[in-house]
Amino acid sequence: MDRSDFEIRPFLDGDQAAVVELWEEVFAGDPPWNAPAEMIRRKKTVQPELFLVAHSQEKVIGTVLAGFDGVRGWIHHLAVSPSQRRGGVATRLMQAAEDRLVKLGCPKVNLQVRSTNAGVIAFYRAVGYEVEERVSMGKRLADPREL
Repeated sequence: MDRSDFEIRPFLDGDQAAVVELWEEVFAGDPPWNAPAEMIRRKKTVQPELFLVAHSQEKVIGTVLAGFDGVRGWIHHLAVSPSQRRGGVATRLMQAAEDRLVKLGCPKVNLQVRSTNAGVIAFYRAVGYEVEERVSMGKRLADPREL
């Protein structure tokens, strides 16, 4: 397969098994509240048009979730199949997400990366993101299965 031969489109229900498989591989060790099936279920209820997949030869090779709350945009779960990395998939997924956020009037995008993930930090820097002096804080509100 030509690594540049892929399309980016919104998530379809038929993509679920492939997305779950991809996320379990790429985000192995994620906490339980990031269980792929639950994340997919929740994202389908809020701005599902901002759940994008890179698709090639009937196979999901990448994903990105975006959202806009009226103040800031967010990027989550940018994932590319290890066999497809370094072929422009992540860059094109980010551009597609950013383009859709701009159309919604989003002035700025935020994302979070584990501080130990130097390769991912380097990727985001290469596509124009900067490390900002912030303290990232979080609080679990509910068991995702109860939402």
